[in-house]
Amino acid sequence: MDSPLIQQTRPEVFEPKIVGLYRLAGLDNVDAVFSELVASLDNIIRRDDGDVYLRLKAVRTAIAVVSGGYQTALVSYFVNRDFFPAIMRLVQQLDDALQATESILLVGLLANHGKFEAHNPYQVRFADFVNEKAMGKVAESVGQMSLALRARYMSVQDDTPIAWSVTGTLSYVGLGVLTGAKPTQPVFTEDQQRDLFTKLPGPEAATLITIYDFALANKLFCRRFVAWEATDKEEPPPFSTFISFTSYLYQHAYRSARASSYAYLTLLILFILVEDAAIAKLLCETTAPVRLCRQRPPFLPFPKTDRSYAAAIIDLLADGINHNLRKRLDTAFFAQTLTVLSRLLTYLTRSRTKLQYHWSELWRSLLSFVRFLNQYAEDMHALPGTTQLVQSLVDLLALALTGGEALLPDETAYDDLFYKLVESGDALVKLRDTYQLGKPDGKGAAIEALLGVSQHYQEVIESHRAKKEHLSPREIQKIIRQGYDTLNVEAQGDGQEQMRGFREADIKNEVKRFLKVVVADAVVLVSAPRAI
Repeated sequence: MDSPLIQQTRPEVFEPKIVGLYRLAGLDNVDAVFSELVASLDNIIRRDDGDVYLRLKAVRTAIAVVSGGYQTALVSYFVNRDFFPAIMRLVQQLDDALQATESILLVGLLANHGKFEAHNPYQVRFADFVNEKAMGKVAESVGQMSLALRARYMSVQDDTPIAWSVTGTLSYVGLGVLTGAKPTQPVFTEDQQRDLFTKLPGPEAATLITIYDFALANKLFCRRFVAWEATDKEEPPPFSTFISFTSYLYQHAYRSARASSYAYLTLLILFILVEDAAIAKLLCETTAPVRLCRQRPPFLPFPKTDRSYAAAIIDLLADGINHNLRKRLDTAFFAQTLTVLSRLLTYLTRSRTKLQYHWSELWRSLLSFVRFLNQYAEDMHALPGTTQLVQSLVDLLALALTGGEALLPDETAYDDLFYKLVESGDALVKLRDTYQLGKPDGKGAAIEALLGVSQHYQEVIESHRAKKEHLSPREIQKIIRQGYDTLNVEAQGDGQEQMRGFREADIKNEVKRFLKVVVADAVVLVSAPRAI
């Protein structure tokens, strides 16, 4: 029965406040009300009566409540209820893998709520999960989501190579009529492209938080994610499309803090994968077509055949370095990029895996980064983490130098590495002096090893120039090969001494940063009709 106060005539401006006060009087029932709401949503999601639409609506409702009240105690009702079995069952039963993305997102939101402050049962669920069929469904869902997210980048600027287009080939030989009319692709100005790229990736990328948690807790999931084949043999595998989308994300990571957060999140996923020797081996042995972003120069060489996932990962990391060099450098992104590269090269060195890859492109990217750090040293000194970033770059180059014989496919590739280091001798000296890398604290060994090689060959080359003033690049490479006999390079270790295993607690602030982005995107996602 309504209160007499509510029934009295009063100015309309006061009505919402008075009604609100009466509603607050029922706060003693909030526990029962919310417990009933959460139980009802869980029961609907569990139903196997074929009403998929209703179950997915329940998932969206749960996401709306959880993301909207993520900083409140209300989420604990969902965490304590344990939605994990119901959601994984729903994911496994859905025919359309793309429909599962929001269900997967809900698990990730619940798993990350307060996990640094209190025990979260969803973390245990991730670790104990062994249902490989459901894992495959998760992988397929991520693959389809990655395709959809990548398509939005391509809708702004289509970078489809002519060689990939059947229509282009038939048109070239005069048979374009056989392919039918091609939909008109809008052409945007440079300013329009910039504005559109700034809004990407779409909010569906929030689902990647769950892939991160799965990968962190469950090595079986990591193996299934990498090795899972596409249901449709005409489509690339899920992990291939994940790498493909990531390459588009990395080329545009500098455009917004939001894009940078997702780039960092995907770097953590890659790091967790390459950190495990068995999964790194799988990445080196598994080949698949991987379409990498080519929207902005400089372009890496276009692969003519299917390559290993490891080679594609090195490409997207090199691309990330090439396209995000800015005065306001995202040091966290670059530091994590170098960490992933170091782990992957460490595995290749320790296992003596001679990966087929255009290594000269990687050395070119890393040494261009050296020159960038020299040119904008004043700006770099004002940024957090710059000193450690520079040290990581030098350590990576030293690892390549001392481990090159184990990981490079042939002598020519090894010669090219030495040639580029000799060529960059002055830049390395300037880097050492600018960032004070030669201090007697044990961290100067890497830069001294690089400079020792450069100085050794400079002396050898100068002795040849005394006989012949002008030396061609081919002659210099020949001199480099001959100089191996007199070269003394102290091993810098295989990288494991300086690297500790991944610990999420070490990057707590970074995790909280991208979690805020994920939660905000979850709100956006359920506030609008399904976009994909």
